[in-house]
Amino acid sequence: MVNDAPMYSISYYKPHQLVRLTWLPGTAGMTDQDFKGTLEAFAEAILQHSAQKLIVDMREFRHRPSPEVLAWRDEVIVTKYNKAGVKKASWIWPGMTGGPSTSARDKFENHYCSTESEALAWVTS
Repeated sequence: MVNDAPMYSISYYKPHQLVRLTWLPGTAGMTDQDFKGTLEAFAEAILQHSAQKLIVDMREFRHRPSPEVLAWRDEVIVTKYNKAGVKKASWIWPGMTGGPSTSARDKFENHYCSTESEALAWVTS
């Protein structure tokens, strides 16, 4: 069966130099290739807009990427974030706290938030 449910949305907020990735319920049927394709599209949007701030909304994320894909993300995608000049990434991820790095390659601050308003306030401060 083909998964035709939307998996993500990417938005750009020019005044804040912010690109946002919102994972949608369609990620329940996502493959690792879908995940990689989404991260490539997100990274390209970041590069295109020279975004310095990111929000990733994890509240509806249902996929469980393989360890190999997570290693690929660290090597390929995080390098693109760094190249674009990202300074801050805010994750809307209830249950996660603080701001540890999500990758040893990160050259930007990460912060986990429970709410959208908290994420926006932190990333734009």
